[in-house]
Amino acid sequence: MIKHIFKIIWNQRSGNGWIILELFLVFILLWYIVDFFTVLGVTATTPNGFEIKDTYLVKLSVRQPDNPKHFNYGEASEEPGKNFFRIIDRIRQHPNVEEVGYGKWSYPYCSSSMFNSYTHDSTSLQCQVFEVSPEYFTIFKIKPENGDSSEDLSKAISNFVSEPVSNKSKQAIISQTVNEKLFFGKPTTKKVLNLKNDSSQVNILAVTTNIKPYEYTRPEAFILFPINYAELLTQNDQDIWSYYEIFFRTKSSLPANSFAEKFKQEMKIPLNIGNFFLADIQPLGEVRKEYLKNKGITSSLQYRVGFSVFFLINIFLAVIGTFWFRIEQRQSEIGLRMAVGSSRRNILKIMFQESLLLFFIAAIPAILICFNMQKLEFISADQMDLTFGRFIINTCVTSGLLIAVILLGNWYPSYRASRISPADALHYE
Repeated sequence: MIKHIFKIIWNQRSGNGWIILELFLVFILLWYIVDFFTVLGVTATTPNGFEIKDTYLVKLSVRQPDNPKHFNYGEASEEPGKNFFRIIDRIRQHPNVEEVGYGKWSYPYCSSSMFNSYTHDSTSLQCQVFEVSPEYFTIFKIKPENGDSSEDLSKAISNFVSEPVSNKSKQAIISQTVNEKLFFGKPTTKKVLNLKNDSSQVNILAVTTNIKPYEYTRPEAFILFPINYAELLTQNDQDIWSYYEIFFRTKSSLPANSFAEKFKQEMKIPLNIGNFFLADIQPLGEVRKEYLKNKGITSSLQYRVGFSVFFLINIFLAVIGTFWFRIEQRQSEIGLRMAVGSSRRNILKIMFQESLLLFFIAAIPAILICFNMQKLEFISADQMDLTFGRFIINTCVTSGLLIAVILLGNWYPSYRASRISPADALHYE
């Protein structure tokens, strides 16, 4: 049967050549589009390493020196820092607050960031630096690599928040990405990192699971230091307002917008301490939306998804139309086959096998082209490594989609052609 179908394809090579060329080009274009959706799907479904449900960001404002209600504490006063901690204590006393913490440019989807390069042996890695209170891990449910609870990470750094500012040996928790790239995934107990171009050492306390800055990307390198209580007390109002933030988790699932508004009304006066006053309460879900929008991630995804879907629709319509027209032009051949004894089932079988063979003839060189496209990095490796598994997934999905479309484009016209009488079909000649 295969030999017979090859003869049919060869006898009709003038028309089939254009179909093979079309399938060849369509396969490459569709493979590229499928790769985009593969990367998007894998990154979007990979855990972020943190949870933001039921979490809120406290936005404070500070009175300026020209404000009549401004308190002038003097340069060396610890009162601004103490007022900051008084605000945290009052938030903690709210009946719906489960845990409250603070940090320095560290909450998820923060638009500001700090980076430093750290070394181990001869390997160097740039890491995003967080300075956090012990409650940070339980608020955002960040877990250690070994599967223990978030509380274990909180306990690991709780003893180091009061270290002297001048201490050259620091303690930190690193993300799994740092562990893999600097320690090659080996146990990090008593391991030490060095700040690049500095004599400071960092003792590793624990390793978290992978952490991503946002869901549509790969895990990145994070190093989390216990926030220095003594250093914060030396800051003035403006510095605390500029660099530090407060966040908390509620005890149970509450309507985010209504809770935030109610909390703001209830805590407006209690949180008016010193030069600080409450400006807003924002659910982390809203912070996420703003972050993705301001970074251009939302608009970029919408554009690329819309563009890809448009091409997919046109590809499917083109392939379906090609095979539909091809079968419509062969009504006389179908009638002749039925006249010499072929059953309707055999007609459908021959049409399907012939179309699939055309696809495989086109797919083999197309797959080789796609393989070389990946080898030469014509597709992005920013969000996902260029692995053989990625190539196999793209190739299998592309082949499956095209086979399904080809069969769909063959089925109805073949079915309709097999239902007419042989005498009528022969009149198409």
